Amino acid sequence: MPPPRDQLIDSLSALRRRPGAPGVGGFGEGRAGIEGDPIPLNSTDKRFADYLFMVKRMIQDKWTYPCIKNSGTHECEYKSAQLVVEFGIRRDGQVPYVTIHQPAAWDVYDSVAVNAIKLAAPFPPVPASLMAMAKPGSTGVPIVAHFHYVLDSASIMNFLR
Repeated sequence: MPPPRDQLIDSLSALRRRPGAPGVGGFGEGRAGIEGDPIPLNSTDKRFADYLFMVKRMIQDKWTYPCIKNSGTHECEYKSAQLVVEFGIRRDGQVPYVTIHQPAAWDVYDSVAVNAIKLAAPFPPVPASLMAMAKPGSTGVPIVAHFHYVLDSASIMNFLR
């Protein structure tokens, strides 16, 4: 069943938030002053785990498990896939870049994961405890997320770490 039309419009709007619609690789402006090593989205550091959990939930609320149309049968098929994405969150919660570090075997899975981040943004402002982890002078924090699409004999599921 196709997504409701409003959801499609929202998805397209998220991709056109700035002039020169961003591609899967980001907004074309580097890391926008966000410096330092990426912090794992699934970090359990008590100083900022609550914030990262909230970001993760916001992304999960926008993330779907797409199917791939079989060229022979024209049936919808689900595949298992993984990808690694880095994105930056500025102090104000805006996301100036999204970059795929390890793509999935099928482009649609990359696109859906990147779009979930863009649709979930803006996030709440970055707490001081998390900004303290950023490189001095950084405009925000880099985050690394692992997206997993899992297909087994009984079900399909996706999870984010």
